[in-house]
Amino acid sequence: MSIRPSSEILFLCELSKCDIQKVCTLIDAARDIIYEYFEARTTFDIIICCGPWDMEVQIVSRIHNFSSGQFYNVKSPGITDYHLKEIVFRYDIARFGHYLHELIHGVLSSRHPHQMREGLAWYFTLLLTETKRYLQPHYPSILDNLYIFPVRKMARIMGSEFLKDFALGRATVFEDSFSKDIKELFLPEEVFYAKKRYSK
Repeated sequence: MSIRPSSEILFLCELSKCDIQKVCTLIDAARDIIYEYFEARTTFDIIICCGPWDMEVQIVSRIHNFSSGQFYNVKSPGITDYHLKEIVFRYDIARFGHYLHELIHGVLSSRHPHQMREGLAWYFTLLLTETKRYLQPHYPSILDNLYIFPVRKMARIMGSEFLKDFALGRATVFEDSFSKDIKELFLPEEVFYAKKRYSK
C-alpha cells in the first residue's frame, strides 16, 4: 500500500496521462522504499519539468536559495531546494534512481551542510538499490571521493542504524574523532567547496 505524504506534484510540462501515471508510479515506489527504511516521509513538493531550458529556469529562479559553493547543471535529472522545500525533476532524463536519490534528500536533516546531505543521499540511494543495481542512477566518478567514500567510512565506524539516525537528525556525533575526509563533510559549505576548488 502506498503511503501518501502531504506533498504535491506539480507538472510544468504537458505530458500524456500515461506519462503522468508513470511519473506518479515511480515517485510512489520511491516514497514507499524510503518510508520502509527510514520510517520518515518527505513533505517537500515535487515539480516536474522537461528539458534543459525548463531546468535552467528552475535553477536560475531559486539560485539565491543555494549555497554559493554549490554547482547545479541543467543536465541534472533532479535538484532539491531545502529552503523552498521543493524537489525538481527533469521528466525527460530522470529515472527511478534519480527519484529515489532526491526524495531521500527530502527526509534528511536540514541541519547538515549540503555536502553531508549529498553524501548521505548517495550512500543511502546506493544501499537501497544494492540488490537491484539496474535501478542505481549513473553519477560522475568524482562524487566517489567527494561524498560517497567518506560516508561509507562513517557507516563502517558508526553502524548503519546509527548513521540512519544521524542522517535524520536524531543523533549527533563528535566530528573531530573522524579522519580528515569525513571531517570535511562537516565544514560550512563555502569552506568545503573553496577547499575542493583550490585542491584541484
